[in-house]
Amino acid sequence: MIKNYKKVDECYKREININATKNKRLKGKTVVLAICGSVACIKSFELCRELIRKGANVKVVMSDAALKLISKDMMEYASDNDVITSLSGKVEHVQLLGLNGKADLLLIAPATSNTISKIAMGIDDTPITTMAITAIGSKKPVLVVPAMHYAMYDHPIVKENLNKLEKRQHIKIIKPIIEEGKAKFANIENICLEVERELSEKNMLGKKVLIISGKSYEEIDDVRVITNKATGKTGLEIAKECYRQGADVNIIHNEIIGLPFKEEKAESYKEFREKTLDELKKEKFDLIIIPAALSDFCTEKKKGKIGSKKEISIKLKPNKKLLDELQEYKRDTVVVVFKLEDNKKNLEIEAKKIININKAEVVVGNTIKDAFKEEKEVVIISKNEKKIVRGDREKISKELISFLSKNFK
Repeated sequence: MIKNYKKVDECYKREININATKNKRLKGKTVVLAICGSVACIKSFELCRELIRKGANVKVVMSDAALKLISKDMMEYASDNDVITSLSGKVEHVQLLGLNGKADLLLIAPATSNTISKIAMGIDDTPITTMAITAIGSKKPVLVVPAMHYAMYDHPIVKENLNKLEKRQHIKIIKPIIEEGKAKFANIENICLEVERELSEKNMLGKKVLIISGKSYEEIDDVRVITNKATGKTGLEIAKECYRQGADVNIIHNEIIGLPFKEEKAESYKEFREKTLDELKKEKFDLIIIPAALSDFCTEKKKGKIGSKKEISIKLKPNKKLLDELQEYKRDTVVVVFKLEDNKKNLEIEAKKIININKAEVVVGNTIKDAFKEEKEVVIISKNEKKIVRGDREKISKELISFLSKNFK
């Protein structure tokens, strides 16, 4: 029994020590989380914890209205720091967000129409508005997460005040989710991504990046498809990493999931091809990254549903290679393709072939053995360099972007 109690005690200690348990992207950063009196403040607890899981030190400021909805003790537990509910002779706003303040960023989540409008007008009559005015004056980044009934969000003066704030440097409005007659608290993962973007290295700042991710589905009839085991997770993680590091990102993938950058949906090879070429005709990209597993073949689709009582044959016709079609639109664009082979020797031979005929500048390769694992080994190959990376998709994405920013400025 004593051993069991020890195990429980160890698990408890591990549970409360969540700092940097997901990653260390915000390690050494201090985020001031200001909580206004919207009912969406119930989500501020999880937002606070998620920022800590990414390494941040979180200092919480709460309005009187927020204290009627969630408790000070609750947010003290969430942040493992004292909660500020009023300003004192310690001049907390200056200590945190003044010119030499300890904090790196102010995150107002949720932000009410009242607080948004006061900040836009330069009014600082609450701890939160005083924090905001100080941060803006110190040119520290301020992220605002509106949450209110849609009628309030759509009020012309509130909209005008949001626009006024967004036009200012160092201020970003994280758009709410509009549903059920409400402007709801943004997705927590997207809020964290915006915090990371503000506080990360900007190796991709000013770069336009097109990412083609996911897998294609080729229809056999109106019910059945031929596809593959690709998940699209790698492409999604690369897109997020590019965005964190300052890039302007477009992603073409299988599902619109509400990312904070441009998304387009494609399922068949034909849709992927058309949408990719349409994007390339419209604008020039600095980088095209293609982790997508697109079909080498298309089918002759049958109308309706093919019966299942007799043997059938499916005719497969080869698709044009998307990589070949990109050549017309490259215009100094760096192309990164992903390659899957049976073994490492074949992988490097095939990668060099692609690079030597100038179809791509970089090949990221792995073997079938590692293909569908959460952690894997990949090799990143360019004309003059080779780098082996072992880890999960997040680590691989970070190392890839580091490789590209170092070798293709």
